[in-house]
Amino acid sequence: MIKPNWDIFKAKFNENPENNFEWFCYILFCKEFNRPFGIHRYKNQSAIETDPIEVNGELVGWQAKFYETTLSKHKNDFISMIEGAKKDYPGISKLIIYTNQEWGQNNGKNPKSKKDVEDKAKELNIELVWKPASFFESSFVTSENEIIAYHFFSLNESILDRIKEQQRH
Repeated sequence: MIKPNWDIFKAKFNENPENNFEWFCYILFCKEFNRPFGIHRYKNQSAIETDPIEVNGELVGWQAKFYETTLSKHKNDFISMIEGAKKDYPGISKLIIYTNQEWGQNNGKNPKSKKDVEDKAKELNIELVWKPASFFESSFVTSENEIIAYHFFSLNESILDRIKEQQRH
């Protein structure tokens, strides 16, 4: 088991942490929804990271957001993403948002910006599923997908690094 450490993640992937976070989330999304051969996507895919997938009769999309600032500061980004997802994929009914941050409470209550984002999703008939920093501490990530987590949260060489090195030789 490996404990997520975002400072190690940023140090290891300092050339482009956002891109590597998207890759990490893509692998986890594929694992969760049993897509061992991946999911089709376009370069600069509109609103979501890949084409949505059908899961139990629902059209599910996902988005990865790696931020250095609080989630509340990105309310408008989230709302635009939700609106774009509905416009470009009218049948989308669930949207999973992965982020390395947590929402901050507001006097023991949901922050207004989170409520505004969730209200917009409700208005467009989209169920939002937040997978914030605490998701990356879950047993799904730290135990069930330990090899993957190790690659992203350790400065030591991982099995993925070794495979890549072997392929170069």
